[in-house]
Amino acid sequence: MKKVSLILLLVLTVVLLAGCQPQKDALPAEQPGVEEQPAGSQQSPLDLVGQTEVEGLPEGYDPSEEESEGLPIVEGEFSKEGIAMHAGATAIPLDPVDMPSPTKRPDLTFTFASYTASKLGITFESVAGYIVDDSQADVYVLTEPIEQQKDNYSVVFTFSKSAVNTGYTLNNLKADLKTFAADLGKVNYQKWSVSNIAERTLLGKPGCYVTYRGVQYDGTIVRGRVHMAILDNNRVLAIHYTGPGEYNMDYSNNVFTRIRSTLKTL
Repeated sequence: MKKVSLILLLVLTVVLLAGCQPQKDALPAEQPGVEEQPAGSQQSPLDLVGQTEVEGLPEGYDPSEEESEGLPIVEGEFSKEGIAMHAGATAIPLDPVDMPSPTKRPDLTFTFASYTASKLGITFESVAGYIVDDSQADVYVLTEPIEQQKDNYSVVFTFSKSAVNTGYTLNNLKADLKTFAADLGKVNYQKWSVSNIAERTLLGKPGCYVTYRGVQYDGTIVRGRVHMAILDNNRVLAIHYTGPGEYNMDYSNNVFTRIRSTLKTL
């Protein structure tokens, strides 16, 4: 358990360093329908862990399809209203400030390439041309080049693997995920909102994830997701995505889904 905490702290440090870039001045906006908590609040934003309400599911949707081998690469993880449509998590409506202006911008298009994280023993597909940092044994980081940056905030995908004790359960994983998500909002954010923890496999193994929305002190809106799973041989794999709020649907629908769909062990 101590090693898990150490690895998560290391991952958190990497993400914070990636986000420390010049930001545009902007006024923070309120997000209706989502309970906000000031940074550093003693009350955890994940006090509702364990609830399984599902909102915005399309008619005829079969959540078991997500868990099968050869997971299809789907387009449209969110509805037009910005509600998460996968089963398991309480949906977080996207505030209008996260959405494009009335003159809708074109959806982002991506060219994908294969990445191999040899030290973690995994391979997957993600956006081509990202900067790779595999200098640490248990952490693999993909960072969007600054010339591709939107809203002065680079997209970062962080993969990490850590050892756990024998008998480590999904409940233990949820507790670690809850702590990690809460800690993310304690630094550089004036507002922080997190979904309930939802169960979802990764590499066919039991796992869970949360999504979040934060407003930094200069008004920059950040959205992200943390997905963890218990692998064989007492290991935990974590994938953390963070990116600019307005572009969340592009990266959640296309890139994160692509990573999860193509993720394989070496």
